[in-house]
Amino acid sequence: MKMKKHENALFVLLLAGFFAILGSTMSKSPTLPLYAQSLGLGKEEIGLVAAASTVTGIIVNFSSGLLSDLYGRRKLLKISGFVFLSAPLLYFLANDALTLALIRVYYGIATAIFVPVSLALVSDLYPDRKGTFMGFLSSATLVGRALAPLLAGSIIYLLGFSVVFILCSLTGLVVFILTFKLPDTGKELQRFEFSFSREIFLIGLLDAAVYMAYQGIETFLPLFYYLQGRAWLSGLILTVEISIMAALKPYAGYLSDRIGRIKPIIAGMGLVGLAMLLLAFSSSLFLIVLGAVAFSVGASLSEASTKPLAAEISRLRGTALGFLESIKDIGQALGPVIIGFLGFRIGFLGIGLFGLSILTLFLIYRHSSK
Repeated sequence: MKMKKHENALFVLLLAGFFAILGSTMSKSPTLPLYAQSLGLGKEEIGLVAAASTVTGIIVNFSSGLLSDLYGRRKLLKISGFVFLSAPLLYFLANDALTLALIRVYYGIATAIFVPVSLALVSDLYPDRKGTFMGFLSSATLVGRALAPLLAGSIIYLLGFSVVFILCSLTGLVVFILTFKLPDTGKELQRFEFSFSREIFLIGLLDAAVYMAYQGIETFLPLFYYLQGRAWLSGLILTVEISIMAALKPYAGYLSDRIGRIKPIIAGMGLVGLAMLLLAFSSSLFLIVLGAVAFSVGASLSEASTKPLAAEISRLRGTALGFLESIKDIGQALGPVIIGFLGFRIGFLGIGLFGLSILTLFLIYRHSSK
């Protein structure tokens, strides 16, 4: 009976993850820049507004994980559900860059709570299969992320921005209702407590390297010489990239549960490094596609192991996973900046070398601490 209850909880959590990321992604891709432009904002202002929710994530991811260890997972997930429900409706009040940025900051709270706390809940419920089921949750969110731009773009074209905002709020309502059906776990802490772990910090840097690469690819892929003027093709490559990750993550998590966390991390980061090398020195469309595919496989292998490993290292699973998400968001924000300043060749190569260097430090630390 207990197992059946947990299986129901997983289904509810997968649905919540799908609708949460579907709605939040619809609100920004391609909605946010187009809506900001309709309000008269310039490119610089649009860039700052787009970055607002990422900054929120850096701060809130860690604190939400810690609070879920203190007060329980369900309470925090209810708060995120309420923000998913209410934030899209605030777009109707936006009339300048400041108000729109503040709305994005508020909206960013929802995802920054949901992601680490939902992963911690999976770890609580399925300690022996956390890699597999974290992979399923990640795939559910990736499906939502993949569908959102096409759905939002079509609605904007046919019906306008208002319908998108209302639909985003309705997806938030679904998430809010579903959070009441989740079991309450966590509450490992009697008081605020955090001890710094070098190993978790290194694991976080591995995730940061992966997301530096991910955001760099997503931002600059359409600007590669072989893809200029072929927006449909760059969009197709990005869709294939996300689809591969969505399909592979549950299998990568299962593999991690079976053979341990370290081997998939080594293989995954090696493939991410190879992908960055291919993109840095790409001399044909074939190498660009090969680099994107290699990245998808490598990111799936690595990320399906880093999060379960962090949950195993620390008894404060929410805090550890929130800490990982905060470091990951810093990497995600830095990726396009690094490539933008250094150029494609040095930028992508530098990110690849950074990831392999962190992998080396991580393995040395693991070996020396045995």
